[in-house]
Amino acid sequence: MNTSIIWPHWGDWPTGNNQIFWQMYERYQQAPFRLSVHSLSDTAKQRGVTYQTIGYLVMIMLMSAGNLTEIIIKEKEERAYSRLLTTPIQARTYVLSNIVVNLLIMTAQITVTLVAMKNIFHIHPNIPMWQMALVLLLFSLSAIGLSLITVMFANSSASAGALQPLVTVPTCMLAGCFWPVELMPKFLQKAAYFMPQRWALDFLVKLQEGRSFGSLYLHMLILLAFALTFFLLAVYKFSRSQQSGQFV
Repeated sequence: MNTSIIWPHWGDWPTGNNQIFWQMYERYQQAPFRLSVHSLSDTAKQRGVTYQTIGYLVMIMLMSAGNLTEIIIKEKEERAYSRLLTTPIQARTYVLSNIVVNLLIMTAQITVTLVAMKNIFHIHPNIPMWQMALVLLLFSLSAIGLSLITVMFANSSASAGALQPLVTVPTCMLAGCFWPVELMPKFLQKAAYFMPQRWALDFLVKLQEGRSFGSLYLHMLILLAFALTFFLLAVYKFSRSQQSGQFV
């Protein structure tokens, strides 16, 4: 048995329905709210590119700090350090000057990278550039401290040059500088937070998610704690070496 439905024409609708429709339409036109349509750009790609760029920059900063700190060993091997100590220059002043030079060069690296990201490659991280620069400057203190520890525990410039990649590359891999840390097993994700690189990257990710800079004070304190710990260990090792008359 076939059943067919015949829809009425517009003119067959009751007049009351037309009046209700126009009344509803007029009320909609007079409503206090309005519907507007806006297109949103996809920021996932920009955030991914920013993450990779900063990850590689973090590794470069660590390697740069190691190369500059290695100058201390080379000058001791060439006896230039001993000659400097015959002058009014103290050992602490000499090490502090190396730290200042490291910090200046890293500041230049950060500035050039961020300017190139914005003006040349048109990468928009969706956060103010000054916030990214401040986070990277906080991390640079940890990078310098870590490089000092590596140099102080090396026996020669050759061993320091071999030790730097063994420290830099695995820690950057574990911290998620080359890929998102979520791709790693759970126990490695937890171990990544023992690296200052992980806290710096997580700081930037949280800022991209919309968190305010002041609400992430814990990340700032942890980065400063890493730097302070590394500096104290380096000073302790340096003072022990000075007391024993050893090279390092």
